Amino acid sequence: MHRFIVSKVFTVCWCVFFWALSVEIGAPRAGELEAPLEIGSQREIFVDRYLIDQLDGCHLQLHRPQPAEIVLRHDRPWEKRLHYALNVHYDGQRYRMYYSANNLLCYAESWDGIHFIKPQLGLVELDGSRENNLVGTTGGQPIVDQTMPLPEVFLDRRPGVSAEERFKAYSLIHEDRSGATMGGWVSKNGWSYRAVQQQPLLQADVRGAYDGWDTMFWSEVENCYVTYFRYRYFKPVADDVGIRAVARMTSKDFFHWSRVTPMHFDDRGPEPPHHIYNNQTEPYFRAPHIYLATPARLMEGRRALTGKQAEAANFDLTHEFPGGRDDLYRDIADTVLFSTRAATTRYDLTFKEALVRPGLGSQNWVNRSNFSVRGIVPTGDREMSIYVNRHAQQKSCHVQRYRIRLDGFASLHAPFAGGEMITKPLTFAGKALELNYATSAAGSLRVEIQDAVGNPLPGYGLGDSENFVGDNVERVVHWNNKSDLQTLAGHPIRLRFVLQDADLYALRFRP
Repeated sequence: MHRFIVSKVFTVCWCVFFWALSVEIGAPRAGELEAPLEIGSQREIFVDRYLIDQLDGCHLQLHRPQPAEIVLRHDRPWEKRLHYALNVHYDGQRYRMYYSANNLLCYAESWDGIHFIKPQLGLVELDGSRENNLVGTTGGQPIVDQTMPLPEVFLDRRPGVSAEERFKAYSLIHEDRSGATMGGWVSKNGWSYRAVQQQPLLQADVRGAYDGWDTMFWSEVENCYVTYFRYRYFKPVADDVGIRAVARMTSKDFFHWSRVTPMHFDDRGPEPPHHIYNNQTEPYFRAPHIYLATPARLMEGRRALTGKQAEAANFDLTHEFPGGRDDLYRDIADTVLFSTRAATTRYDLTFKEALVRPGLGSQNWVNRSNFSVRGIVPTGDREMSIYVNRHAQQKSCHVQRYRIRLDGFASLHAPFAGGEMITKPLTFAGKALELNYATSAAGSLRVEIQDAVGNPLPGYGLGDSENFVGDNVERVVHWNNKSDLQTLAGHPIRLRFVLQDADLYALRFRP
């Protein structure tokens, strides 16, 4: 009986506490914060400042993926010219990579994301043989004329999509100064396609639209198809060249599309700081409300190699250049990281540094090298991978895998001197707080839960928190050996993180 009475008194006290808190928060005052963020049980990664209210001694830090294996080489007779990987998809069992060879669409697959094979599809005849991995129509023809940009392929994850249309492809079929017209195709196996309709799939009424390297996907958060594509942004002053920028459109059914909406870049408006050659935007598979982009930042007209260095490199070229050999190394590029959130029209450019640099040697300091392949895919329990085109336009061209920890493109980082971060007020749904974090042997991480105005909640203060030391992708937080937070769910709170020589990559409240 005594324990029952104590339990009831405890429950009543919590109810009174939250009633008083709601009354206080419900009466806006001058300088009071906006309504709390509603994050539910979604995972938040630290690629932007969405959650962050206060930083002291900490900062957001970019982490570069580490180079791993070469997964695809230019080694078939029909790949004797250009060889670019376009996109990679993982359906839970198989990794599928689509790439260009001689401006024909090719297919490779893997069971681990590391060892790719080029199956003989027996579909498109080339030089009198069908013993190749060329993707085409059900009639055995290339999907589009070789003068057009190659089709982009995506795995349609819309609930209820027909198995006959699980893969979709789209490509430019007509272009003029008023805009671009796109065609669409569908497939059940990923390499044999039929036209989805006789009429064009969509029309983008901006110049330079859909000039290749574009993205399309089903968004479970927006509940529609979304496409991000390249177009030319022209300044209001006389300018007939423009800069490569990004726009987006949406569709509920894949056939009827919204008008073009240019993406903005931080507070710069629709003009990016540099040419964005391929946007590579898609939902992050562990947090689909956050779209990650790994575009190529093209420094047009910039060169890193002198004439003597280029001559000494003795490039083994795949074809002749219209502008002569100088065309090979007059433009250079690297891969960068952007982020945006579902249903928004702004890229967050938190990190200006390169995600993937060209690196040592001369082969990657050339025109159109270092372009990432669209697709961030899991390749282990604790790691994910991106793929990058290397040695562009040379006979040694290949696709290289880069590996990084789950959620690990960026982190909230504290040096040895220590630091802390306090979130904006937020509400959550779930019963436990889960962290992806890493510390040094001498480092640490602790968590405090506060009310919406910054007061530590009884039992969840900094002194009640366990002291995290180690490296974990999914670790539940305990306060006084307890992790259950169901009594706090739905109420406005703040999280305070105190770190020393540590990184916090992600958090979520487990459902």
